[in-house]
Amino acid sequence: MELRHLRYFVAVAEELNFTRAAERLHIAQPPLSQQIKQLEEEIGVVLLQRGARPLRLTDAGQVFLDRARQVLMDLDAAVAETRRRGRGQTGRLSIGFAGSAMYVLLPEVIHHYREACPNVELVLNEMLASEIAEALQDRRIDVGFARPQLPADDRVAQRLVLEEPYVAALPAHHRLAGNSSIKLSELADDGFVLYPSAEGPSVTDLIVAACREVGFVPRIVQEALHLQTVINLVASGAGVSLVPKAAADCQIRRGVSFLPLLPPAPMAPLTLVWREDDVSAALQRFLAAVDLEGLRLAEASQTIATASGTVST
Repeated sequence: MELRHLRYFVAVAEELNFTRAAERLHIAQPPLSQQIKQLEEEIGVVLLQRGARPLRLTDAGQVFLDRARQVLMDLDAAVAETRRRGRGQTGRLSIGFAGSAMYVLLPEVIHHYREACPNVELVLNEMLASEIAEALQDRRIDVGFARPQLPADDRVAQRLVLEEPYVAALPAHHRLAGNSSIKLSELADDGFVLYPSAEGPSVTDLIVAACREVGFVPRIVQEALHLQTVINLVASGAGVSLVPKAAADCQIRRGVSFLPLLPPAPMAPLTLVWREDDVSAALQRFLAAVDLEGLRLAEASQTIATASGTVST
């Protein structure tokens, strides 16, 4: 039995007339009658009362019609769902991200992606860079926004999507809080609130390296897993820290002063990472959404830079 037998039978059962059914199917009537006869022989029961005018379904024929319709409906639904999945319009996409990515790029990317693919389930997981690397390898996430970038790996594709300066986060009562900007070396005697050190790349390693370059090793007095916790601890007076500029710009809170760092100031790269062997349409559409938002940010930055240059002259 083939699917065409089901389609032929449904057409005849609905039209109750071989001629009209043949016209509907765009085939000749004799072959259609022959196909229905073969179907009855294969099943072993009579499906149509041919002596009646018009044709009538037997009880067995009515049962078979109901089931045949359901099979064809399920098949059409499966084909439609498969096509949507193939176009990246349905499915599930798991994203691992550095907490600071929520202050720049990521919210806009998610907004545009949800508009384009409303039926794709997005699962968001805030992670450290080392956790993103492990989650990618274990296939627990499909794509990540890592800060800093991951170690080179043939299995992982990486793309720098933006780079922004770190700024100093100081308690409001800090001796330098009233300055317009500071040097990183001026924090040599302060205790730092940073993320836990981890195997693999980490923001803490990046900040410690920047401090070493200006002549001191930061004294870490408190560790925290999330950026907002770091900022809250700074507000409590636990210590100082460095946070990406976009995250500082989004903070409206008393108790913390955010100051630009004079050169040489460390930069905060945000890297998009995914598995090289992942060719799913849902992922490809997400990568495209990131590219579009990255282009928009670059154009906005260029506009601001041009305007600043015009004003300065």
